[in-house]
Amino acid sequence: MQSVHQPEQPAPKLARYVVLGAIAALSYVSFDLLAESKIRDGTLHGALASAHAVIDKVLPLVAGVLLGILIHHRRVRSRLSAHQELAVRAEALRQRLLKVERDQAVWVLAAAVLHELNNPLHALGLLLDEHADSEGDDARQAELGRRARAQMDRVRAQLAQLRAMRSAGAPELRPVAVDRVATLLADDLTCLPENDAFEVRVQTDGPLLVHGDPTYLRTILENLLDNSLRALRERGKGSVTIQLGREQEHAVVRICDTGPPLSPALRASLFEPLRPQKTQGLGLGLPIARALARAMNGELSYEDASGKSFRLELPLAVGS
Repeated sequence: MQSVHQPEQPAPKLARYVVLGAIAALSYVSFDLLAESKIRDGTLHGALASAHAVIDKVLPLVAGVLLGILIHHRRVRSRLSAHQELAVRAEALRQRLLKVERDQAVWVLAAAVLHELNNPLHALGLLLDEHADSEGDDARQAELGRRARAQMDRVRAQLAQLRAMRSAGAPELRPVAVDRVATLLADDLTCLPENDAFEVRVQTDGPLLVHGDPTYLRTILENLLDNSLRALRERGKGSVTIQLGREQEHAVVRICDTGPPLSPALRASLFEPLRPQKTQGLGLGLPIARALARAMNGELSYEDASGKSFRLELPLAVGS
């Protein structure tokens, strides 16, 4: 037979304190009655008289002090309990807000992924046009075929992101080699015909593992790099650098370009949705990137620099 565990009964501390208090009060009353009777008989003298004088004058003062301490203790405990309850409610609210932000980020990410399919499809169209114009040049056609396959891989990767998303919206946090993600992404971008005039390079001191979601991480970097390359295309020249490093318990990824710095007015609304900083787009890239960074317990911010620089901070993987 399976035994049923009975919950332990709380110790009756209050009852013990009440009994002790009653005993102390009865002792005082008995002593006081005895002393009063001896005073009436005129036989109260010696040690008993001294004890009666001390108890009669000091005990009320001690009782008053103890009562004040008790009242103060009760008020402190009441306030502490209220603060603890507020802290619990605040933490629950924070978790709910984080979940809402994650859920919104995933749905917006799904829309963004579908929208971003336009980029590789557009590149494929350009490559097909070049392929048609380079008839007879076998080397050129082979190179264009390689670039077309790279764009098809980008399309498959975007569709894989949609399949990887879960309805719960929680990121799949695990060790991710951010240096490898950045290098592969830089290689993919340099395959685009419109990026031939620009250089995308990665600067790192070695492998860098973060505790994050690979889909979220790639999406953030794609948004930041696309933002930089669009700015460089308007100038017709420049370069983008992905700098990887460590700062205390965090990995820091900086996306820096040689384009013009943003004006204070643009920086003020940089991460507000539907406030595009360029003529094309809906202005969702940076808000999505920040939401995804925060969903991985990280942060995305803009840094003042000679050009433009965005700072992505993510927790390091355990043991890295």
